[in-house]
Amino acid sequence: MVSGDLVRRLLENWPAKIIALGLAILVVLLNDLATVAERHFSVPLQLRLAESVVPGAEYPNRVRVRIRGDEQRIFDVREEDLIAYADFIEHADEGVFRAPVAIERTGTALDLEALEITVEPLYVTVTLEEKLTRSLEVVPNIVGFPPPGYELSDYRISPTTVDVVGPRNRLEDVERIVTEAVNLTGRTSGFSERVRLVRPDPLVEFPGGNIVDFRVLIVETIVQETFDDVEIAIVDLDPELSYEADRTTGSIRVQGKQLDVEGVPSDRVGLFVDAGGIAAPGTFTLPVRPQIPGGILVLSIEPARIELTVTDAVQEVPAPDDEGDGG
Repeated sequence: MVSGDLVRRLLENWPAKIIALGLAILVVLLNDLATVAERHFSVPLQLRLAESVVPGAEYPNRVRVRIRGDEQRIFDVREEDLIAYADFIEHADEGVFRAPVAIERTGTALDLEALEITVEPLYVTVTLEEKLTRSLEVVPNIVGFPPPGYELSDYRISPTTVDVVGPRNRLEDVERIVTEAVNLTGRTSGFSERVRLVRPDPLVEFPGGNIVDFRVLIVETIVQETFDDVEIAIVDLDPELSYEADRTTGSIRVQGKQLDVEGVPSDRVGLFVDAGGIAAPGTFTLPVRPQIPGGILVLSIEPARIELTVTDAVQEVPAPDDEGDGG
């Protein structure tokens, strides 16, 4: 009788009880779903290769990873905690091969036991070629020029050569490695900087790093200039004497910093002969000396000497007094 009563009570208003049970189950499911979330990452794809080969053609180097799990915990996962890789270790010869993409968990991702991970694409196809290693000269890519008056005197690169690794068909014809551009525009003094190397092909790598030290020496430009038709001045000659010179003009060839030489005004350039030692008429050969601002080197003078013919100065004779003679 007890069992019959229990059954009868259970069956009373059974539609309402079933609905209530269904609602309870739905609430539980919704509560569970509310704590589940998804995140998406784009992570680099690593290729695990045999020592003798490298990729010989471009391949998808990033994959899309979806993680699903507890909402409060999956946002602790960082991109670097998920390592995507494809294993080609068993393929030591050239050819085209296909392998599945796998995910290795590290860091915070290790602690999430219920974490669901999916990856796209599931497989990757890679062309493998013989690996070639070469040591190549590093050449700077210098652009621009220093301003007027300055010039590039010298430069140094360290190291001067780098090891380069890549597929045989893409590396065997490469003769040198070029740096990124180094701009000299506006530079008036030496400088040094670290410069990146430019990969000659996307599949070529620099196992020792892609940075070199570049040092530049910039100096003021040294020029040579000739000043022509420069008047030769005779100085300190006794006013009781007069002269005639076989040359009245000459030239000066100088050397100096470009800005100094080009900035010399014409009235600061001259030639002169010191005649202070002449006391009587005669013919004299005297050295010609330059007059030029300091800091400029005189290379040569033309003429180096001139000949002076010196005579007594002609004194003016006063005119006769006509009035006096007529008296």
